[in-house]
Amino acid sequence: MGLMPYKMDLHIHTALSPCAQKEMTPPKIIHAARAKGLHLIAVTDHNTAENVQATIEAARGSGIFVIPGMEVQTREEVHLICLFPSISACMSWQDTVYKNLPDLINRPEVFGAQPVVDSTGQTVRELDRMLLISTNMTVESTAAGVTDLGGICIPAHVDRPSYSLISALGFIPEDLPIQAVELSRHISTEEASLTMPQLNKHCHISSSDAHCLQDVGINPTILFCARRPNFDDVKNALGSNSGRKVLAKVKDLSMHIIDIVQNSIEAGATKVELEILEDAVHDSFTIGIADNGRGMDIETAAKAIDPFFTTRKTRRVGLGLPLLKAAAERCEGSLILDSAPGKGTSLRATFRHSHIDRAPLGNIIDTIINLIVSNPDLDLYFHHKANDKEVVFNAHELREQLEDVPLNNPAVINWIKNYLADSYKELGAGNW
Repeated sequence: MGLMPYKMDLHIHTALSPCAQKEMTPPKIIHAARAKGLHLIAVTDHNTAENVQATIEAARGSGIFVIPGMEVQTREEVHLICLFPSISACMSWQDTVYKNLPDLINRPEVFGAQPVVDSTGQTVRELDRMLLISTNMTVESTAAGVTDLGGICIPAHVDRPSYSLISALGFIPEDLPIQAVELSRHISTEEASLTMPQLNKHCHISSSDAHCLQDVGINPTILFCARRPNFDDVKNALGSNSGRKVLAKVKDLSMHIIDIVQNSIEAGATKVELEILEDAVHDSFTIGIADNGRGMDIETAAKAIDPFFTTRKTRRVGLGLPLLKAAAERCEGSLILDSAPGKGTSLRATFRHSHIDRAPLGNIIDTIINLIVSNPDLDLYFHHKANDKEVVFNAHELREQLEDVPLNNPAVINWIKNYLADSYKELGAGNW
């Protein structure tokens, strides 16, 4: 049996976390997880696990596997996701955390309520001890303690400017017993790899850090496994054991496309040719983009794939080309860039079509529509061929037929969208 993709969200708070919404009760969390197509979640309240058992009970018969967990705040104000193989191991860890929490009483009118609930979501009691505070444990002692209980320790939202391992320490200790690092919803694994290279030694996961129902599952990790996953499968996958693999958040290829085309427009292009070629026989997926913009000299073209180089004044780094290059190379492909001053720029990014890390194409129809709405005068030629079928759109030809009617006229946009949707039904290509 081959590997199947399973969606998991390993960072979800219940209403017991005083910063979470009251709606975050076990039955509502499980309902939201099912609605988002999740197969596995972890309950990770701040410095406590008292709503874990209720969530496990609420999940019975739902098809959702619940991992017992907690988000610990260390002495250094670092948040660590702590996951455990059993409820008993998790509650044992809770005893350790409680012993290391300052003996302070929560002030719900200031910090929020801390309800301990049952599997139906009814409040059993209010937890008096203050949870939104650092423990007396260090990063090292926390990671070691979790590991001793057979658990998984993952530094949370390492890209954030507060409560993260990188912001607090500036680095990841070499011998720290962690199984992965978590990326927030604000960064993709490609961006993290380029801008935070110290993370590349570790497996990446992406999670929601949900404090409200609408956020559950919005930033999932995909676990590839031969069966419905449990804790052991997650632990083995994070350890890169054979037969399992995890894939953190990646940018859809259509998002890469819109970044590159926008670069072309900012370089003065009036004409852009976009080609997507899918060849199942030769296991290849190719994106080609060519423009008639101002072009680049050899030195600038070489620098263009550097994530810390940009000609823009509005942000410090330009990640369009470097991210697409990294995405292609991760899938046994490459990116070739050709440019010359006054002659425009062209690129060709190739991927192994069947590679497990290849991101989906995403909503290419919306990508084309957004480009037309924002740039009605752009001569956009789009060609997507999948084996022996194809989709073609030529903005220049359509504009000539419409004469004085602009392409971003609502009626024209609606016609283009329907035309592309009908064409893609015939194409039957992947995820669009």
